[in-house]
Amino acid sequence: MSMRSASVLLPLGALVVVTACAGGQAPQQTAPPSTVAAAAAVAATSATGSIAGKIGYTGSVPAAEKVKLSADPKCLAMHKDGLEKQSILVKDGGLAHVLVYVKSGIAGGSYPAPAEPALLDQNGCNYTPHVLAVQVGQPIKIRNSDDTLHNIHPRPTQNAEFNIGQPRQGMESTKTFDKPELKIPVGCDVHPWMRAYVHVLSNPFFALTQDDGSFEIKGLPAGEYEVEALHEKLAPLTGKVTVKDGEAARLDLSLQG
Repeated sequence: MSMRSASVLLPLGALVVVTACAGGQAPQQTAPPSTVAAAAAVAATSATGSIAGKIGYTGSVPAAEKVKLSADPKCLAMHKDGLEKQSILVKDGGLAHVLVYVKSGIAGGSYPAPAEPALLDQNGCNYTPHVLAVQVGQPIKIRNSDDTLHNIHPRPTQNAEFNIGQPRQGMESTKTFDKPELKIPVGCDVHPWMRAYVHVLSNPFFALTQDDGSFEIKGLPAGEYEVEALHEKLAPLTGKVTVKDGEAARLDLSLQG
């Protein structure tokens, strides 16, 4: 997932326009919204702090789940050697598919959603990626890359539920979530083993761990932050970190199995 820079919105009263008036003191006027937005954009480019680290895993790794594909011959043909599902993916002691996000410490501001859609693909009778993280209002392009029927069926609690069938290969639909919500389960009613999770956040200060558990959150203003690591199957864990301008703060956490 791409990292995005912070956009810090200054208070309306912090920007004024002074106009000379004959015979009196110049009145103060609040800057128009366009001026405030421009100032926020400048502030965004000046945020140079970051948080980097690794999310580890402590405990035994459960055995992979073997999936029965005989109900759909087309899925079976794509996986002649069988299909296994593993939610705990560990490499070099690091854990994949973990959302790492700034839970508290972000100053008030405006964080426009990216116009570029995130992709959730149905490929090989699986969801790719298994975990998707987006901002509120960011488009999510849902694609069926398989020559078989799929349907996308998220079950949120804060956002509107939808269920879209895609019977033909190459079909695409675009949806958005308009409220922050973590760990939205996504399933295919046709293929019950197909599962994914979508995280919807109100700002861009988040990352998903790589295969080895590494992550980086860029574009943070200097400050004190509480950061949470969230996995679909494990108890979340938080840590505190101090970010300085132009420096990368280090935060390593280990989730328990």
